[in-house]
Amino acid sequence: MAALLALETTAELCSVAIGNNEMVLEDTRLASRLHNEIVLSMVDAVLSASAIERDAVDCVAFSAGPGSFTGVRIAAGIAQGIALAWDIPVCPVETSRAMALSSLEQDRQLTEFATSRRSRRSLVYVAEFDARSGDIIHTSKDQLIDENAFRARHRIVGDSQVALSARHVLRIAQREVGSWLHAEQGLPVYVEGDTPWRATAPQ
Repeated sequence: MAALLALETTAELCSVAIGNNEMVLEDTRLASRLHNEIVLSMVDAVLSASAIERDAVDCVAFSAGPGSFTGVRIAAGIAQGIALAWDIPVCPVETSRAMALSSLEQDRQLTEFATSRRSRRSLVYVAEFDARSGDIIHTSKDQLIDENAFRARHRIVGDSQVALSARHVLRIAQREVGSWLHAEQGLPVYVEGDTPWRATAPQ
């Protein structure tokens, strides 16, 4: 019965969860630009409040993006640090998959749908899912596109409609034991064409 610690820092919410097959304990707070200041104390808090001992934690899962460049780095860096210190693996979980799981919990009638998450200006991250079989199947990987040009074939679930949660990250990671990685391999998910850096003109 694997026990996991999970982190979500890719948006304004900061969320930490710990759990196994029997229970999940979660601490989620609105923490715009404060994630790096509070996330470690939140980890300590859920560990203290849970019946799961630190030595019993088998993996650190984290919401790996796409998302805020700073946010995905915070989650990845802290997950790697904890995993190295505790000598356990990590599990990067695509944030769109956690969004899809949250969406399906809110509306069990969802079958084929797309998640949409703002990047910057008019750009959004979009991924498509199929839940007709009962499982959530990722049918298209995250793409960065102009929201005004996007025409989904199915219902769109936007990031304003779901709350990102470490609980969903944890539940996905539980199902994917075979995908757990060594700490140094747990990297953020970046989408082609999405970078805040711009070449500067020569002086």
